[in-house]
Amino acid sequence: MNIDIDQSDIPENDTDKLVAVLGLTHNINEAGYILPDGRLLHLDRSNTFKRKNHLDVLKLLPSFLGQDHSIIDTDMIAFMAREQLVRFCIDGKIHTAVKPTSAQLRKIYSVLAYRSNPFEIIISNAAGMTLAQHRVSGPSMSVLVNIFSAYQPSGQGHFSEDEFCVEENETYFKMIFRPAMKTVARMNKHSKMIKIEPLFKETTPLFMKLVKQLNQNN
Repeated sequence: MNIDIDQSDIPENDTDKLVAVLGLTHNINEAGYILPDGRLLHLDRSNTFKRKNHLDVLKLLPSFLGQDHSIIDTDMIAFMAREQLVRFCIDGKIHTAVKPTSAQLRKIYSVLAYRSNPFEIIISNAAGMTLAQHRVSGPSMSVLVNIFSAYQPSGQGHFSEDEFCVEENETYFKMIFRPAMKTVARMNKHSKMIKIEPLFKETTPLFMKLVKQLNQNN
C-alpha cells in the first residue's frame, strides 16, 4: 500500500530540523538564534531544567553525532555561517558569522532600539575569526547598518591579532588560530613557500608580521 507523504513536513536543512525539534518562539527571553527570515528559535532559556545553550543545539543534529572531538565555538560559528543564523542572548550579546539578512537586521533593531541595557555585538567570519566587536545601547538602524558593514569587501581584513600566534620547528613557521587550536598556515624556512587555508588567506600579512617579530625576538 502506498502512503502519501506531505513533502512540506520533511525538514530540508539543519535549520528546519532544529525548528522541528525545538520549535519557534515570539518571546525574546526564550530565543537563542534568529533565523534568516527573522523568526526566533526556541531554546527554553528561562527553564533551568530544559534550557539549552548554543552549543547544545548542534548536538541535536545528525551531522554532529559521532564526532571525534567536542563541539567548540568555531564549530558553532561555521554552522551559523552555513545556516545564516544570528546567535542571540537577551542578557546582552548578539553574534553573527555572515552579514545579517534584512529580516534579521529588523529583528535586531526591534530588540535593541528601545532597550537601555547595553549589548555586545560580535562580528565573526565563517572561519571563526573576530572581525569587530561593538558595545551599543539603543542604536539607530543606521548605526547597525554601519556595524555590519564589516562584511563588505572594503571592511574585510580587520580581525583580532590576539587570536593568532606563531610557533616554529626546524623546518616550518606555523600560524596557530587559537580559538580552534589548529594550524592554519605554515611557511617553509628554506624555500619561504607559504601554505594557508583558504578561509584564512586574508591573514597572510599578519602571518608574515608575526614571523618577523618571532625572528627579532630570537
